Amino acid sequence: MAAALTVRDVEVHFHTRRGVYKALNGVDLTLRSGEVLGIAGESGCGKTTLGLTVMGLLARNAAVPNGEVVVDNIELLGLLTSYALEAGENFDPRKNDRILRRTNKALAALRGVKLSMVFQEPMTSLNPVLQIGFQVAESIYFHNPALLASRALARTRATPADLREMVQLLRQAPGEEDAIAAYAKEHGLAGMAEQVLFVWRRGDIHTAKKEKMILSLGGEELSIIPRKVLETIERTGDIPLVYRRAPIVSKVVRRILFKEGYRKAEELLTTLGIPRPERVVRMYPHELSGGMRQRVVIAIALANNPGVVILDEPTSAVDVTVQAQILEMIKKIREEVRSSFVFISHDLSVLAQVCDRIAIMYAGKIVEIGPTSAVLNEPLHPYTQMLISAVPTLEGKEVAGIVGEIPDMRAIPTGCAFHPRCPHVMEKCKLKVPPDISQGADQVVACYLYGDA
Repeated sequence: MAAALTVRDVEVHFHTRRGVYKALNGVDLTLRSGEVLGIAGESGCGKTTLGLTVMGLLARNAAVPNGEVVVDNIELLGLLTSYALEAGENFDPRKNDRILRRTNKALAALRGVKLSMVFQEPMTSLNPVLQIGFQVAESIYFHNPALLASRALARTRATPADLREMVQLLRQAPGEEDAIAAYAKEHGLAGMAEQVLFVWRRGDIHTAKKEKMILSLGGEELSIIPRKVLETIERTGDIPLVYRRAPIVSKVVRRILFKEGYRKAEELLTTLGIPRPERVVRMYPHELSGGMRQRVVIAIALANNPGVVILDEPTSAVDVTVQAQILEMIKKIREEVRSSFVFISHDLSVLAQVCDRIAIMYAGKIVEIGPTSAVLNEPLHPYTQMLISAVPTLEGKEVAGIVGEIPDMRAIPTGCAFHPRCPHVMEKCKLKVPPDISQGADQVVACYLYGDA
């Protein structure tokens, strides 16, 4: 299966006044196309740091002395790795800051399009002085203005006959939605397919109303200037410089595109289960509950249909009822969008509900990875076994905590980092880092209990 994201032997070290904090220590990971990969471990094991590293969102004191992160055959951290290797012990955060700025500039075209991230706390992820609709529309405006132009133009071009034909196609083969995209492309209605499919996928209205809403999408009128502007953006694929630099023209272009962006935001929020989205897009973050804010952040991450979406503790700041709703929503959207997901959480019971595979992290390294059922029902690594035994269950089994504490990442134990806490420790565990050993069909564990180097 093709890889949507590849992480090879990545190391991240934070240079502080109290020493070098080795947050990641050779992480190897492959996210397969279309899957949901969970990452679990104790607080401080490097889960969030791994997500931020993939996004290139690192602090100025973060060195990347080794490793590669590849998305869509594009290596993301080459500049940072080159400088860290060149500087060595003479690492300078000020020079690294300049490298980070160059990296951010290079990744600006990828973030939100090829990969995106849902951050842990939604309130700090949203701008408190901007409307919800604006924050969703802004992502599309900067990354894919041609989509907004195509959507608006498609409603002026679609004839009643076109829309009736699309409805007929959906009636004949409700699951064959690719036929709608093919019809729209063949008849010059790019941008209409997603609007039709949005209505058709809605579960809160009956089929007759869906058909009526689809038939009402056509026949929209545009005046000459907005039409010319949208046709130019659709043809060029971006907003021409002359439109950006001329003050009056740029204001008109921005107004037209953001109007369509608000409409797209309403569709996304409806898909994510937010009631009355036409009102919510005009509201501000402080007017929403924690669960609704979390859905808005997910909507922003999904706005441009990125290939890779990183979800960092998306259910940690909400109660169990909203948590269940968000998990059901994630199950639904993974079937509707062609994205691959990395789901970061410290809660194994949450990962069990949505993930195809689970990776267990300890001290900045993957110690076990495999199919969800195998990792949870037949854990191999002693740390995974102890992590699962610490989870309370309804069966009333005894909850056993993990003996000891996570290591100081400024002075990681030699050999296997888990050996001071491991009940099966051997002498060689203290001397050499265990290799990744394949077990079964698709399970890998880094432990000498299952082989030797």
